[in-house]
Amino acid sequence: MNEHTGPARSLCVIGCGPRGASIVERILANVPALYGDRPLDLHIVDPYPPGAGRTWRTDQSGLLWMNSAAEQVTMYPDESVECDGPPRPGPTTAGWLDATLHDGAYAARRDQGRYLRHFFATVTRERPASVRLYVHRARVTDLRRTAADGDAPDAAAPDGRSRQQVILDSGEPPFLADRVVFAQGHTETLAAPVPAGLTRIGPGPADAAALERIPPGAPVVVRGLGLVFIDCLALLTEGRGGRFVRTPDGALRYLPSGREPRLYAGSRRGVPLPPKPAKAAPGAPATVPSPAPAAAPRFATVDACRARLSRPGASFARDAWPLVVAELGWCHYRALFAEAPARTRMTWQDFDAQYAVLITDADRLAKLARAAVPDPADRLDLDRLAAPLAGLRFAGTEDLQRQLRGHLAEVLQRRTGPARGVDTALVDALQRVGSVIEELWRSGDLDAHHVAEALRHFALGTYLSSGPPPLRAAQLLALAEAGIVTFVGPEMRVVALAGDGAAERAEGGAVFRATSPAVPGAVHEAAVLLDARLAAPAPDRVTDPLLRALLSRGELVQEHDEDGAGGMLQLSGGGLHPVDASGAVHRDRVIAGPAQFPRPHTNAVYFRQNDALARGLLTDG
Repeated sequence: MNEHTGPARSLCVIGCGPRGASIVERILANVPALYGDRPLDLHIVDPYPPGAGRTWRTDQSGLLWMNSAAEQVTMYPDESVECDGPPRPGPTTAGWLDATLHDGAYAARRDQGRYLRHFFATVTRERPASVRLYVHRARVTDLRRTAADGDAPDAAAPDGRSRQQVILDSGEPPFLADRVVFAQGHTETLAAPVPAGLTRIGPGPADAAALERIPPGAPVVVRGLGLVFIDCLALLTEGRGGRFVRTPDGALRYLPSGREPRLYAGSRRGVPLPPKPAKAAPGAPATVPSPAPAAAPRFATVDACRARLSRPGASFARDAWPLVVAELGWCHYRALFAEAPARTRMTWQDFDAQYAVLITDADRLAKLARAAVPDPADRLDLDRLAAPLAGLRFAGTEDLQRQLRGHLAEVLQRRTGPARGVDTALVDALQRVGSVIEELWRSGDLDAHHVAEALRHFALGTYLSSGPPPLRAAQLLALAEAGIVTFVGPEMRVVALAGDGAAERAEGGAVFRATSPAVPGAVHEAAVLLDARLAAPAPDRVTDPLLRALLSRGELVQEHDEDGAGGMLQLSGGGLHPVDASGAVHRDRVIAGPAQFPRPHTNAVYFRQNDALARGLLTDG
């Protein structure tokens, strides 16, 4: 074991992708004020390059892009961030990269990795002289508590009077840590077993090596139409030599290489994520400039939501969600009145004044919207946006394909055309209220039931605001038109049939069978299932050896809530300390889950939370 000489405190950050690297930066930024020149040992453990981590590796395909515009991504907390630690201004991804941006705004994931590695190298190179840095390219397989003197094991002492022995898979001797941060990002899971003769890929991020083993022309059932699906599409089409070309009328057309598989894709909604709104309409200027996004929420503020949630018997759905809906509606109509005043029947000033009075009365808000906006298509209908195919039935597979291609083309036009400002305003609002919900969660204002309700309701926000770059959506439409992608329909069901279960098929053999109740009689079969999604991990399927060990001993406990919090770890308050099976809080451990990249000049909750966590690590907070 690496015994430390002197009174040096030892901190360990497990996982050094963006979240871990940001916490490291905040630790180093706060050391001078909180720790002075006392010695501090800082251990970083990650098998992947620090800063980039697994997701942002610099050796991955350039076909994998970010879904956030490079100018809207930063790792540097600027002066807008309201936190106790000092700011560290620095460039955005776009400001630092010397690489070409895709679709005019988006960096390749490997180029984002270069930015992240540069960030980590910069902040650690400039660290205070009192900080000794240790970078371990390894995985942590276990944490074992020791008594304060480092000798006798004391596994039941999460009270700060013990240290933790950090055990690695690299063969290095274990080392001791006073405080440990878990920042491993999205948890990987083992694929469920399947009958002999079948192949299942995922769930998890796009696996280039596994995708390469799919034979050309093979049918593949795909479960999930989100960002993992978009990544897999790029690797299975352009990655196999296919090309996209522009036709004379400006549409996109796919020229196959002949090596592509045939993809039968579906999900619960049955439709892909809408793309991010375009920064500039291709070939056409905007008609009327939209108002600038509000700097902060008007109705769904942290204080307003917190006040409602503090009421006895409060429910997120009943008390906080109406404020979110009011916020989204206000931003939608504000942009509509600015962009298309001819499509309204009153002045914005009159509408705004009435809206502010009625925000807690959904029925009267709907009546106001009907009076002010005559065309139902111009009104905000969250249910319709959340489930475009709900209640529909299709005459057959071709009927579904025709209608879905029309839907994709309409959404693409709405988000890239001259009138895209209304959708842009809604996406901006969703991102702001999403930050409010995250802040409430990370600060401990949401208990497990509130979190479950919030996740269930804000799945809408993830769907509407987390889509791919517009060009990727146009490419998907071209692939659907070329017959490479066939949509299965909403509420897709996938079953694995062994050879005897598929005996009615002429060729026999095991298959995955995909169906949708919206397309009666349509059946799609394949020997390969691509689970293109990030699934909530079950304890017995977690691949991370450290999480497996702590879960097995009850030192970590997962929430079990049928409403949506299942798979999340039980945490205590804003310090994000884990709670074990006995109810004890491990205050010398912090669970820093994955989070979206922060935007510059927005007082990002990402930086405020990381700063608070870092200061707690340095002060026993």
